[in-house]
Amino acid sequence: MRILFITGNYPSAAFPANGAFVRQLVWAVARQGHDCSVISPVRQLLRRFGPLPPLVSQESAGAGVGVQVLRPRYHSAGSKKIGFIHTGRFTQFAFEHAVIKSLSDLGNRPDVCYGHFLYPGGSGAAVAARHFGVPAFAAVGEGTFWTIEPFGAPRAQRHLAPVSGFVAVSSVISGMLREQLQIPDEKIGVFPNGVDLCRFHPRPREEMCRKHGLCPDAFHISFVGNFDELKGVARLAEAVRNLKGVRLILIGKGPVKVASPVIVFKGPVAHEVVPELLCASDLFVLPTAEEGSCNAVIEAMACGLPVVTSNGNYMDDLVNDQVALRVNPLDVAEIRRGILTLMNEPARRHALAARALEHSRKYDINLRAKKILNWIQQRMDYPSPIVSSHASQAH
Repeated sequence: MRILFITGNYPSAAFPANGAFVRQLVWAVARQGHDCSVISPVRQLLRRFGPLPPLVSQESAGAGVGVQVLRPRYHSAGSKKIGFIHTGRFTQFAFEHAVIKSLSDLGNRPDVCYGHFLYPGGSGAAVAARHFGVPAFAAVGEGTFWTIEPFGAPRAQRHLAPVSGFVAVSSVISGMLREQLQIPDEKIGVFPNGVDLCRFHPRPREEMCRKHGLCPDAFHISFVGNFDELKGVARLAEAVRNLKGVRLILIGKGPVKVASPVIVFKGPVAHEVVPELLCASDLFVLPTAEEGSCNAVIEAMACGLPVVTSNGNYMDDLVNDQVALRVNPLDVAEIRRGILTLMNEPARRHALAARALEHSRKYDINLRAKKILNWIQQRMDYPSPIVSSHASQAH
């Protein structure tokens, strides 16, 4: 098949971690022998962070396979409610207009359009699919449906009506699609996120410590994610306060300013560096209060790390008590107890790590790509009707 991916979240030189999981799926699909292209509109405002990525580029997906990436520009109005107006509607319109302008630059007509997240990608995919007269699919990974807020559920239902199938990354999100957007069961497939096991695998700990200037004698705890309240980076820093020998490796960035003398690494890195820093660690901790399907936890398990993470049902598709120590993510004392338990019981820590490594093989990105493609093919036998354009309607 020829598959056109549409996303507002895709890696670039300036933002190498943004949408890395989207790229991994695109590459995995391309390696299955499908002709893949990506349209990822870029906000003009990002110029303040440096040069914008090229309008057209080619990426290697491995195995001698290439992926074309188109990055048209658009002007974002943000996403803020001002009186009776929500600026997110204008931003979505500009995003979709940029997508439409790029469709003529594709080498071939796609057989299917696949959007990431309900907005902007899912709705953008519906617009592109209508242009070509092909089915649209939407990947849904939002822990809450905040992306529909500018439109409200009734208007979002109309925008997404042409979508033939929704790829939910968790059972919880599957339920949200049914309850909040009245999506019928037959349109929903549940496929938890996956990891590239060729990139994420165990490496010698001391070697990785030396490579990144870390002391191999310290007990390193790693964290990967946005530095915000939900992910819990500040709760982790508080939980390890005064723990002898502990050092923190914090991979990511965000609005929460976290400082501690035990932090030995802090900041975003390219996706290929993440497994090296994970493998320099003794333990992975992510006290996240909300998730779609947590790539970071899967990646840590694939690197052979024991994991302390949340006991919320949003993690149930990925972990259980046999492969992770689960805690209340909002309780700093409980997070600390979980860390101390695994620090003080090395046999339990190593056993947990071994089971986590084996468990991670269920989440091979190539296996996930095959399952999604098979499901898409089944759904394409029963495509939804292509309805009239909403791109020209008032969002």
